[in-house]
Amino acid sequence: MSPRPQIPTQAMLEKNLLATQGRWMWLYEVEVPTDPPTRYRFVRDPTEITFRGNVYSPFPITHSEVTENDQGDLPSLKMTASNASREIISVLNAHNGLVGQSCRIVLTHSLIIATSKSVWEEDFTILDTSANDKAVTCTLGDMNLYEAKLPGERMMRFYCRYEYKGGMCGYNVDPSHAAYLPTCDKSLNGLNGCKKHGDSEASAGVVAIHPERFGGFPGIPEPTTFGGLR
Repeated sequence: MSPRPQIPTQAMLEKNLLATQGRWMWLYEVEVPTDPPTRYRFVRDPTEITFRGNVYSPFPITHSEVTENDQGDLPSLKMTASNASREIISVLNAHNGLVGQSCRIVLTHSLIIATSKSVWEEDFTILDTSANDKAVTCTLGDMNLYEAKLPGERMMRFYCRYEYKGGMCGYNVDPSHAAYLPTCDKSLNGLNGCKKHGDSEASAGVVAIHPERFGGFPGIPEPTTFGGLR
C-alpha cells in the first residue's frame, strides 16, 4: 500500500508545482461475480475518461486513508460510494455484499493518462460491506485471514512443490525434441519424476539441472513403525 518506487517524471514535476496544469484522478475498479464476471470502473471526476483502453464513468465515490491499529489487525481502508440512486445496493444484495471480490484503486494524473501510467495503484479484497439510504461503505484489505491457507506451502520428503516448467523448476527442453517430457509426476525417483527429467535434459543436449532443482526435501525424517525416525 505504498507509492510506486518510480513515479512518472511528468507526474513528479506536477506534484512539486504550486499550481498544477492538470488534475489528479482517482480510479476505482470493482469485480462483480456475474457469469462472466463484470468489472465496474468509476472515476472520482465529473467527466468520463479512458485509461489503459478502459472507460471509467463518473460516480460519487471516495476512500479513506489506510489505517492500522495496535491489535494486530491487517491494514485496511474504507471505500464509500453514493447509494442515492440505489444502483449499488441491488448489486450487493444479488452477490453477497461483494465480500471476497477484488477491487483496485489507482491514482493517476490527466497529463499522463495517455501513457497508461499511474502514480499509485493497489489491489484489495472486499472484507465487509455496510449500507444505508445515503451510501455504501466497503472495508478493503489485502486478504481475509479467515480464508487464508496456512501454511502456504507444505514441505514434503519426496514430492516437488514447484510449478512444472516454472521459474523454480526450470525444465526447458524443446518440445519438438524426442526426449521432451510434457508432464511430471512431481516425484524424485518416479517413472516420470525429477531424475527422469534430468535424463531428458542430458539426451536433449542441454544442461541437466535435475534432480538438483527438485522441490522436495529428501532429508526430512519419516516415522518408523515403532515410533522412531529414519
